[in-house]
Amino acid sequence: MATATLMTVEEFAQMSTTDTENYELVEGELVPLSSANPRHAHVRDRLVQALWNYFDQSPTGVLLSEVDCRISQETVRRPDLSIFVAGRLDGIDQNKIPLPFAPDIAVEVLSPSESVVDVHRKVLGYLEGGSQEVWQLDHANGEVFVQTESGIRLLRGGAVLESPLLPGFSVAVTKLLAGF
Repeated sequence: MATATLMTVEEFAQMSTTDTENYELVEGELVPLSSANPRHAHVRDRLVQALWNYFDQSPTGVLLSEVDCRISQETVRRPDLSIFVAGRLDGIDQNKIPLPFAPDIAVEVLSPSESVVDVHRKVLGYLEGGSQEVWQLDHANGEVFVQTESGIRLLRGGAVLESPLLPGFSVAVTKLLAGF
């Protein structure tokens, strides 16, 4: 029986960007990323706008879109959005990927092509890798899930997305998921 040759995070990092731009490294295996559809991009960009407005007023952190983050010894994920609290990226080579750790808040816009098992696995990986929160935006069902080590908050309708990591930040779920 043949065994798969697994790749290390270091080997993944040494590959050219053009070879890795459509992949994540999950437990040593290259896993293809699907392209974002227009609805996915719209929801992500609405949150980007809200977060940029927040960070312009309150420079408490850094927002990065689709940047590779090392979340374990064998896994590199590319969250749709990564939020790092102020100072967390100090001393990090800004030209090198993957970033050496998970974001404080990992944001994923759920896609119809993703299975529940894959999404759950991804969320657990972020939390085990050091993320304090994982936000999952589910446009199809009009819901936002905020998962932490202590549990899951389900936000829908008139609920407001807030975080203790981002004092003063808030956006209504209906506004975030509106349109398109």
